[in-house]
Amino acid sequence: MSRNPTKEMKLKLNLIILPIFLVIAVIVITQLVRVSIIDAEKYQNMANESQFGSTVIKANRGSIYDANGKTLAQSATVYSIIINPYRLEGLKKNETVDPETGKTEYQRQLDAVITILTEELDNLTADDIKEKFKNTNSQWACVAKYVDKTVADIILARADEENLEHDMIYTETDTKRYYPQGMLAASVIGFTNYDGDGIYGIESYYNDYLKGVDGKIVSANDALGNEMPYKNDNIHEAQDGNSVYLTIDMTLQYYAEKYLEQAVEENDAQNRACAIIMDVNTGAIKAMASTPGFDLNDRNSIYSKKDQATLETITNEDEYSETYAALREQQWKNKAVTELYNPGSVFKVVTGSAALEEGVIDLNSTFDCGGVMNVAGVPIHCWASYSHGTQDFTTAMTNSCNPAFMQIGQKLGASTFSQYFKAFGFTEPTGIDLPGEANSIYVREENMGPVELATCAFGQANKITPIQMITAYAAVVNGGYLVTPYVVDRITDTNGNVIKSTETSIKRQVISEETSAKMREVLESVVNTKGGSNAYIKGYSIGGKSGTSEKIDKMNQTGEDNLYVSSYCGFAPADDPEIIMLVMVDEPSARDQNGALMYYGSVVACPVVSNTFKEALPYLGYYPEYTDDELEALGITIPALNGQTIENAGSTLEALGLTYTVIGDGDTVAAQIPAKASTLRRGGKVILYTEEDYETEYTTVPNVIGMSLSDVNTTLTNSDLNFKTGDGASSHSGAVAYSQNYEEGCIVPKGTIIEVVFIIKDEG
Repeated sequence: MSRNPTKEMKLKLNLIILPIFLVIAVIVITQLVRVSIIDAEKYQNMANESQFGSTVIKANRGSIYDANGKTLAQSATVYSIIINPYRLEGLKKNETVDPETGKTEYQRQLDAVITILTEELDNLTADDIKEKFKNTNSQWACVAKYVDKTVADIILARADEENLEHDMIYTETDTKRYYPQGMLAASVIGFTNYDGDGIYGIESYYNDYLKGVDGKIVSANDALGNEMPYKNDNIHEAQDGNSVYLTIDMTLQYYAEKYLEQAVEENDAQNRACAIIMDVNTGAIKAMASTPGFDLNDRNSIYSKKDQATLETITNEDEYSETYAALREQQWKNKAVTELYNPGSVFKVVTGSAALEEGVIDLNSTFDCGGVMNVAGVPIHCWASYSHGTQDFTTAMTNSCNPAFMQIGQKLGASTFSQYFKAFGFTEPTGIDLPGEANSIYVREENMGPVELATCAFGQANKITPIQMITAYAAVVNGGYLVTPYVVDRITDTNGNVIKSTETSIKRQVISEETSAKMREVLESVVNTKGGSNAYIKGYSIGGKSGTSEKIDKMNQTGEDNLYVSSYCGFAPADDPEIIMLVMVDEPSARDQNGALMYYGSVVACPVVSNTFKEALPYLGYYPEYTDDELEALGITIPALNGQTIENAGSTLEALGLTYTVIGDGDTVAAQIPAKASTLRRGGKVILYTEEDYETEYTTVPNVIGMSLSDVNTTLTNSDLNFKTGDGASSHSGAVAYSQNYEEGCIVPKGTIIEVVFIIKDEG
């Protein structure tokens, strides 16, 4: 019997084998097509990655400048310090021991690396470096980042002196963001993360313009990944970022921050404060501050003393970490843009201008205040504990009378009020070019009953952002035009070419020029009436309105009492405004000498505006123009009297309306207090010493806080002291002394001038 396969068997075998080979062939062909055609780019890149190496060329991030070209943020070249574990591992093959040191070459170079790096770099230990050397297959292990060039150069020089292997220590260039002004405008500028991307403020909002595009150098590698000479090296140059020029003026920013910080400290504000200075006509932001702030170069530290004290009381590690993170996040926020508040009486300028525009009132309309007004069965009180009686519109604004504005709200009606609320921009974000702008929370027309309308009319029911309030207020006084606020003026490329600029954007005209002019007159009268309010500055025409609101929602939620927001918005010059400033102080908690809580916007926030304007207006080219009454109030300049006879000196002083006291038995003036060129109020006293070896006579400064002007005059005169008043409400009939530049108990020479600031301690 034959053992060879039959034809039938061969056929059966072929039927089994051929399909298998066909399947294998299809798979092979499919894979070849996929690799060579479909995924060709992928595998080509993989091949290139194994054959070619690339070195990143870091792009420099663009700088940020203020309106005058002063640097607010810039990037500088720094270095990463790299060690080469693979190179060190290769030295183990040489086991020869140096007879002088008793070390192998491996040990010598390891010790040298440790010595150099621990001596030149902070917070780096020998164990840290040894840990980095453990990955012996790697040629790259970073031991330090953001090292200045001076330190990097020293490290490389020392490595050469120690005859270390090539690339045992080497550097890679990087960039580090610096903020030369530290805390100035920190919440506006923002900062970058560790990858160099902006995550807050301008750094975030304009990140795509600032960041640039990294470049790279592509070069051939050997089998071990080492770079080889390659004539076709491909260099892709880095494209540096663009530079951003802000509308922020660093000088105005400094003034605003200085006085805002002072207000936070003096009034013990529990929930920070903010200030905005804006060009009233264009919307350009000249200054924007949130206080307490933070240093952009050390943003992770907590700067608020209150917050520091809070952290010190926490012993649980998890609770501490959670609280610290929340407080740090809070201090980074731009309060002027990202947080809501009830504006209080500052909002009355909106209600008033809407009513004037609609013709439901005029400047001669009268409103009655009995201290409380019944609205749909609900008694709503005026801020004052007394009745304002019958008032015209200007007087009602000056008195900040709640019942008057409830009556104005009734005349407008819910529908018209809501239309103007929307027209003034309160139902949507302003569109300012900063991240995180909050949306307002407000009573909609369909939900606005008589009580809601009444409280909305005087600024208590709706919650808005400070940037919304100042933008609407600007429209009230600039001719009625609602503009879009902005903080970036222009963006330039590396050659200085302007690639983007911001033009004034007018959304709409809300009220007429005529109504706006009336409101300017009314608000100037608010500042000047009755001898001047707390915002009054001699020689300048200022308009403004204070605001004080209760944080009713938080009080209901927490059970706390006396939580207020104090604010003030002022503009100058009143007849043709250029700048407008809003200040908001959240939860002031300081008390006066009698234990009364100081929370009115006219007391807490107004001095920030007044003090800032006193420095800002001359800086902007506006100089005081005094009325005759103001010149009289400025005081009398004391002439130089040294060397004159007592008789002549006395006659000179009497002619000026001043008194004098002579100390000594001489005939001529040897010294005088106050010194020449000082200014005194009419009736002030000059001390004349007549002997060269005179002994200065001293007196003790009394406490005059809380006294009226006449009582201050009497008290200081009886102590042989002079005094002068600052700006503000010194001539107001209800003004009282708020501060004095020498504390009670200080020992000073007789005749010393004590500067006393007077305020009106109410919301009017």
